[in-house]
Amino acid sequence: MKKRKSPMNAPLKSVLTLSVLLALGACSSSDDDDDVVDQSGIDDVQSISVTLSAAQEIPTPTAVPDGASGSADVSVDADGIVTATVGVSNLSGDATMAHIHRGFAGSTGPVLIGLTSEDGGSTWTVPADARALTDDEIGAFNRGELYFNVHTEANAAGEIRGQIDAGNATTFSVLLENISTADTLNVLSDNTTQAVPLSPGVFIVHRNEDDSPLLLPRDAANAGLEAVAEDGNPALYAEAVPGSVAFSIPVGADAPAPIGPGGSYEFTLQAVDGDKLDFVTMFIPSNDWFYTATDADNSLDLFVDGQPVSGEVLESDIAIWDAGTELDEEPGTGANQAQRQAEANTGDADPDTRVSSLTGRGQSVSLNGAVLRVTITPQP
Repeated sequence: MKKRKSPMNAPLKSVLTLSVLLALGACSSSDDDDDVVDQSGIDDVQSISVTLSAAQEIPTPTAVPDGASGSADVSVDADGIVTATVGVSNLSGDATMAHIHRGFAGSTGPVLIGLTSEDGGSTWTVPADARALTDDEIGAFNRGELYFNVHTEANAAGEIRGQIDAGNATTFSVLLENISTADTLNVLSDNTTQAVPLSPGVFIVHRNEDDSPLLLPRDAANAGLEAVAEDGNPALYAEAVPGSVAFSIPVGADAPAPIGPGGSYEFTLQAVDGDKLDFVTMFIPSNDWFYTATDADNSLDLFVDGQPVSGEVLESDIAIWDAGTELDEEPGTGANQAQRQAEANTGDADPDTRVSSLTGRGQSVSLNGAVLRVTITPQP
């Protein structure tokens, strides 16, 4: 019997419904990988000069005087020992705090090292008893993922900021395209087919991990993974997994939204040899399924034999996973799935809380073709 298709406006209605939810939310087994990865570009000591400005700050500070600025000299040795001096001037008031944070330009992240001042806030330094950077944090430094942030009473979140760019990184563009069609998902209970919209999500660049940090702990999903996998909301990941970065605005759009067939997300990142990439995006017609990398350590190598990778990621290196947070209903039909649920975070709990690929959980879905295409392109 020839399958009849769902009404043409059904997928569009679903995408628009989830878009509203997202707008509200916004206000396979792993193998051990114990090899130590060299920190490419890290010599005995690297010294960098950094300029701090209000223009780099997130969120945008208010009532900042013209000429508010800062300058810093920072060095990191092969053991992760950090030395830094930051001078500031023309701020809205005395600097109250200064830190080194982890986060790419355009995003915010956690404090790694608190700085101290002995002159009332004009000059800040790394205290002698500050901890060393971990191996993963040295990698973050090397790829330009650390920044200075200086706070004032008027701008408690930060008044001036300066990205610490070691100049060692390769910039990559990553394109996530929805290549599903109206015939891709088979709804077996009523013999119809649907497209598969995908949600905003997050990515992370990391190294020297046995598994992708986005998926840990594997026995029960972290809060960020639950929010993406159930509701397509990436907002909670920033706190749940430091170093994660959200992507939410489709190519050609100006506001966060899901992507239907033909839609795409694109983001850029910086990486050095030994770095890996993972991402998550919700398989929307489900209760808590998502796409992610599914190779040996659930991450995609960004370099092979010291050279940046380029091209389309193998379909076998990407798979649908189950977050184990919500009891599964038939894909494309469930009352507690994002397109149809009355509010976010509804549905019965899944008794099997493992974060795992569908294959690993003995589950399957009937698809007539691929849904997601990922292309990685190094920039000149």
